[in-house]
Amino acid sequence: MCLCIIINTQGGSESGAFYACGLVPVVDKDVNYSTADVERLTEFAKKIWYADDGAGGGSLDQLLAWWQDMQKSGPLFGYFPKASKTWLIVKPGNLERAKKMFPGINVTDQGYKYLGSYIGNEEGQARYVNSQVNEWIDDVNDLAKIAKTEPQLAYAAYVYGMSKRWAFVCRTTPNVSKEMKRLGYHINLTLIPAIIGKDHVTDLTRLIFSMPARYGGLGFLDPSSVSSLEYESSVQATSQLTNAIFDQQKILQVDEEVQADTMKEVKRKKDAWYKELHNRVRSEVSESQARIIDLASEKGASSWLTSLPLARYGFVLNKQMFHDAICLRYNFALKLVAKTCVCGENYTVNHCLTCKKGGYTILRHNSLRDLTAELLEEVCSSVEIEPLLISLSGEKLPKGTNIADGARLDVSAINLWSPLARAFVDVRVFNSQAQSNATKSIPQMYISHENQKKTEYLPRVLQVEKATFTPLVFSTSGGIGKEADKFIRRIAERMSMKRGEKYSNIMGFLRRRYRFDLLRTCIISLRGYKKGATPEKIESLDIDLRPTSC
Repeated sequence: MCLCIIINTQGGSESGAFYACGLVPVVDKDVNYSTADVERLTEFAKKIWYADDGAGGGSLDQLLAWWQDMQKSGPLFGYFPKASKTWLIVKPGNLERAKKMFPGINVTDQGYKYLGSYIGNEEGQARYVNSQVNEWIDDVNDLAKIAKTEPQLAYAAYVYGMSKRWAFVCRTTPNVSKEMKRLGYHINLTLIPAIIGKDHVTDLTRLIFSMPARYGGLGFLDPSSVSSLEYESSVQATSQLTNAIFDQQKILQVDEEVQADTMKEVKRKKDAWYKELHNRVRSEVSESQARIIDLASEKGASSWLTSLPLARYGFVLNKQMFHDAICLRYNFALKLVAKTCVCGENYTVNHCLTCKKGGYTILRHNSLRDLTAELLEEVCSSVEIEPLLISLSGEKLPKGTNIADGARLDVSAINLWSPLARAFVDVRVFNSQAQSNATKSIPQMYISHENQKKTEYLPRVLQVEKATFTPLVFSTSGGIGKEADKFIRRIAERMSMKRGEKYSNIMGFLRRRYRFDLLRTCIISLRGYKKGATPEKIESLDIDLRPTSC
């Protein structure tokens, strides 16, 4: 049997917390059972409080003794339990007896909602979850309408807000997979197409999108498939709290080491489940699609998806840019573009990233170069863009080294790696889906481009400049090379010490800054104006257009 006492607090959001603190004497006090109750009851009701909501479990006699004591002692501390707002959940055979013992209290043998979940039998639970699903479907349809004009905002609202509502029910309520299927159907039917800008989504594409962003998906987890995993993980993660409630501990004592090990095990199980889904998806798609998923799974490649659309930091995309970013991520065909580029090639995402027309490859490079200089100015001295290298005067350098007079690198600064030492960096952005990279593994692509930069500049910088050289290699899919990762970590470390802020927060921000600048320049190249053949200058044309007689 379960007795739920519900008190509604009025006023501001903080009133509930203050009221809960005021109820501590009620919660902590020993129940003043009568002598008859003590002689009659071998055990007493097990109780739990959440803020001002109290609940107890036990036999009808045990719950009656608790209820009578709360009516007597509660008002002394400002707690006035109301029978009309109290629910008693009993087994079917005890319904009539319970109604007689608890007059005025709501008594049911089906069940009732409690703290966002449900206590009761399977039929009652199914009705409750279905009623919740109906509300969520309406919310999904409303969000789909918003997504038509603000897809990035709708995506963030779904990932960080709406999806958490049914995730909580999945974590606290067992066996809800059947009821969640309807919700998954409506998400597939209305919300996902509206967010990504397509009329419909195939089953295979939906499977790809169901993976978390870090595994190459979009985080549209299937509520039906993930419900059992969420419930099992929640039960395991809260085992110490559950035992404390069952043992009626007045002071919660959590073994931090055991809890840390438990959470690691929960994370390991979830990661294993997601990796299994990832492997399943890769086995069902083509080789080229599997390559795209692997590129989208690179560390940092999905940071633009997991960022809130904050205009202050430049993290906002309009609807066309957001849809193009999805096309760029999965190599989807672009909408409302010419079939042929001005250079004569087919107008595809892959071609737009390498086409020299319009100067967009240079724009991409210069944007990251300028961002690098901006970040260095905060933590270093004497930051210079495109510094001129010292001319050679007979130095012998290895074959392949750039020995030209007037050679330049992208950025230089002092005090980056060591005090008063000069550091040079050079940026390269490559198309990860270009034909030249098709036969290379993802790590090999970055190593190859880093080695090319080192062959060209490292000996000259070390021997002539007596400085350090770091190649910053980025891919159009959002990944970064090892050298660039070390560089960004060093910037984050210096910023953390200077600002007194957490290193992890600064590191996450820097990754997002680089990712959004790279993403924007890639998107611009997809639809940017590309000048075709130059017509003759007007001064060289005969402007007399009158017809002449033959």
